[in-house]
Amino acid sequence: MEQMVDKQTGTARADLVWLVGVSLVLLLISLPFSSYAVSVPIIQAEWALTNTEAAVLFSLFLIGYALSSLVLLPLTDRVTPEKILLAGAVVVSLAHLLFPLLARGFVVGGALRFLMGMGQVAAYIPGVQMVSERFRLGKRGTAVGLFVAAGYAGTTLSYSFTGLMLERAGGWRSAYLTTSLVGLVGVALAVWLLWLVRNNGNRLSAISNQLGKKGKLDLGVLRDRPVMLVILGYALHTAELYLARLWFPLLLGVALVNNGRSPLEATATAATYSGFMFMMGIIGVMAGGYLSDYLGRGRGAALIFALSGLCSFVVGWLTAVPTPWLIGLGFFYGFVTAADSAIYSTAVTELAPPGKVGSTQAVQSFLGFTIGAVVPVLAGGILDSAGGTAVAWGLAFTFNGLLAVVGVASQLYLQRLTGKA
Repeated sequence: MEQMVDKQTGTARADLVWLVGVSLVLLLISLPFSSYAVSVPIIQAEWALTNTEAAVLFSLFLIGYALSSLVLLPLTDRVTPEKILLAGAVVVSLAHLLFPLLARGFVVGGALRFLMGMGQVAAYIPGVQMVSERFRLGKRGTAVGLFVAAGYAGTTLSYSFTGLMLERAGGWRSAYLTTSLVGLVGVALAVWLLWLVRNNGNRLSAISNQLGKKGKLDLGVLRDRPVMLVILGYALHTAELYLARLWFPLLLGVALVNNGRSPLEATATAATYSGFMFMMGIIGVMAGGYLSDYLGRGRGAALIFALSGLCSFVVGWLTAVPTPWLIGLGFFYGFVTAADSAIYSTAVTELAPPGKVGSTQAVQSFLGFTIGAVVPVLAGGILDSAGGTAVAWGLAFTFNGLLAVVGVASQLYLQRLTGKA
């Protein structure tokens, strides 16, 4: 009996070490993610971009993520996910490194943003699949939550790190380049983890014994109503999150300028504060995953949508008030806009038809990030059409709140259909 307990303890410890390692990979390769968003006001002036064009450049990352998912993710039904994760880590890290070195305008910048999205989806979604398979029963939502939270840690630390570097590194290119070099450590760690697993004589993945033969996209998953509701929830979450991630730092910058800061000082300060605000999403993701293990996936997601929607309806109208009000709400906004992420990542692996997890994740990523790419651009159009006035900011974020209303209804319906998801 004691030997069995010791073995279980050793297995649990090994699982935890593995989870921390793969989560750290995601954190490090995601570190340069927000460097463009932080630098938007400076890049706009340097490249003469409108708000809509700046949003399109931002969304090309999401378009690359969405389109690539249709090809890459079904491969996880045939190829071990670790190999795809490693390839993705290499692509996204190199694309980030080249952006400050080569991009001088929309075309090259857009192409590199597209490649970043390709690499990110190849690293992130197979990682979710690996974690979901390794941690089952009551611990799955919590484990996936930790992995997803690591990604949020990277993308949010990017805001603060790049914001600090803007004032110290002599411009946005130096700040972006420094962040990208730190992110390369994630590639080295991914190589080491893959080598370690191989040399321990273990299977490359617990999923490997379930892999299919074709590795092609199966659109039959669209006929499953609960799966489609999870995908709809994920799409609305993605749209709401990326609208906030692109435009909230600029909203805060406008508020700071209105309160007497210079444009450069306001940009750097807004980036730093936004990083700390979005960092609350790290806690939010883990809390959301834990919550969904007890409330159910649909009920937990609906509750979080309700809270984030309330924030969206209010936050855009606060450009003229003292900035502490906006900053205080921003911390809670950063928490709730991220909190439901792990719920959808977990639910899609639970509800996917047998042998079609990769195809289901591909459809989820494509639809989710396609909608997520369009919505920030629409918000940019709202800002352009109203000349960036206080009313325009209010309307742009009210639009985000309306997305959350649809999210509440869809996830309550999911809970009703499944009773558990």
